[in-house]
Amino acid sequence: MIADPMIYVRGVHVGATLLACGTTAFLVLVAEPAATKLRTDFAAVRHKLSMLIWVALAVTILSGAAWLVLLASDILAASLADVCLHGGIWPVLFDTRFGLIWCARLALALLLGVLIHWPATRDWQVAAAACLTALPALVGHAGATPGPAGDVHLVSDMVHLLAAAAWLGGLPAFAWLVWQARRTKKPAWSDFAIRSTRRFSVVGVLSVAALLASGLINSWYLLGDPRDLVSTDYGRLVAFKIGLFVAMVGIATANRFYLMPRLPGAPALRALQRNSLAETALGICVLLFVGMLGTLPPAAHRHAAPRDNPPDAAFVHIHTAEAMADVMINPGRPGPAQVTIRVTREDFSLYPAKDVRLALEPPTRANRPVEQDAVEQPDGSWLVNGTTLAEPGVWMVRVFVTPERGDLILLDAPIVVER
Repeated sequence: MIADPMIYVRGVHVGATLLACGTTAFLVLVAEPAATKLRTDFAAVRHKLSMLIWVALAVTILSGAAWLVLLASDILAASLADVCLHGGIWPVLFDTRFGLIWCARLALALLLGVLIHWPATRDWQVAAAACLTALPALVGHAGATPGPAGDVHLVSDMVHLLAAAAWLGGLPAFAWLVWQARRTKKPAWSDFAIRSTRRFSVVGVLSVAALLASGLINSWYLLGDPRDLVSTDYGRLVAFKIGLFVAMVGIATANRFYLMPRLPGAPALRALQRNSLAETALGICVLLFVGMLGTLPPAAHRHAAPRDNPPDAAFVHIHTAEAMADVMINPGRPGPAQVTIRVTREDFSLYPAKDVRLALEPPTRANRPVEQDAVEQPDGSWLVNGTTLAEPGVWMVRVFVTPERGDLILLDAPIVVER
């Protein structure tokens, strides 16, 4: 059983976002153009799909709030109650990129919920839905990749999210439409189902192509080499995700080339509905993997400990868009220890820092956190003497870097202290 609540919160948030935006795209790009013979019945279709969008937006907002609180608790090393009751959430909300993006997406979610009331604003609906879907890329792994390569990675990740919304996010609306056509058994509904299936099939083909291309680009940046697909936790999750994607493409191919020519026959409609629900179930599994991937460092961002490190030292490499840090605790076991910190840029040149401060949070609340200033050394590294590790386990390292110019940088990561 997966214990980290962040995995579930991220998965639910991404799923709700894709559902809201995918249903919006389905309504505007598929259902409305296909309803040429439905006439007055389409008002009921619009109402049902609008209700689905509003529910998905509500879940998006609530899960986004939960994500913000969990992140603030982690950054501030405070309990959820402290974060909620003593204002700890506000610095994270207004002083971090995640918080600013969160505010922008909240505004977009509310705007989309209002625009759905007016069919004439369909272009604005699609634009708001696209921005709501794409913005999370700015706070993901792609947003932490610097330079021109980071721009390519960021655009690719945004395309990946938009394609997933258009296809996966639109599947529940499509399955409901097919079910309604089976239940109604009217010629106008049969025509509507056929036209919608053809249009959604085109959306699916374009989305699969975009997902494949952007997935390859993302894998280039996030995986060191193909062996990472079996040798790292991150890579294995990517491999499982690829397997589910292949299964979904297989079902979609059967829908397009086997079932679609047999519409509007009742067996074809029944099979199409069943297959759409199966695709949705596989998509939910993909979302769980997405939630897990977001909590792991990409395989390509893992850095081995330097070869000259003492064999019993604990080491962690911390990688962010602003700076990187190599942290070595020697010896890496309970008792007195010395901590060496090397702060660098992406190209491994020394980062110009005025001050560096270290915080170590123990695995349990039985011992108090350690916080000390580091002293710069002639070789450019920073040294912390007199540190005492009270217990073994997974500690949380936080390095606070004060640049010569600019805002304070926080680098944090877990580190294992052996017995």
